[in-house]
Amino acid sequence: MYASFAGLFPLLSRGRLPLVKVEEISQTIDSENFTVQNTVQFSGPLATTSISTNARFEVRSPKRVQIKFEEGIIGTPQLTDSIVLPENVEFLGQKIDLTPFKGLITSVQDTASSVVKTISSQPPLKFSISNSNAESWLLTTYLDEDLRISRGDGGSIFVLIKEGSSLLAP
Repeated sequence: MYASFAGLFPLLSRGRLPLVKVEEISQTIDSENFTVQNTVQFSGPLATTSISTNARFEVRSPKRVQIKFEEGIIGTPQLTDSIVLPENVEFLGQKIDLTPFKGLITSVQDTASSVVKTISSQPPLKFSISNSNAESWLLTTYLDEDLRISRGDGGSIFVLIKEGSSLLAP
């Protein structure tokens, strides 16, 4: 997947967020109900979570759809079995040695696990999206069995590969 939409950059800055990894980016389209859900799943040393948006769409032409975002969802963090800390991490071009923190992490892990277990039992945080930036259009410029390339009204470009496609094979 590729997206030039600037609003996604903070979420997708894989090498820039220490200890946070983007696991999966997905888009689910329900053509019967004219809805779409975009989701980014993250993992860190203690938990995994996701950020999603729900939208309705209206087909304006065979190549163009109007999108109205309605809801954002911050997924409930799910506790990982244990904290896995790498030997080092790169942040802002600097390699930081994390070895001295391993003993500290072990002693803090039980307390952190208790907090995350409490949070994990909560429902996801949902919020309504109702400002003027909540509407957009997409123009599909290429479409085949496996690939869709679209342009947004803000100049953004999206390249999406269908789940299960041979284009995703390593």
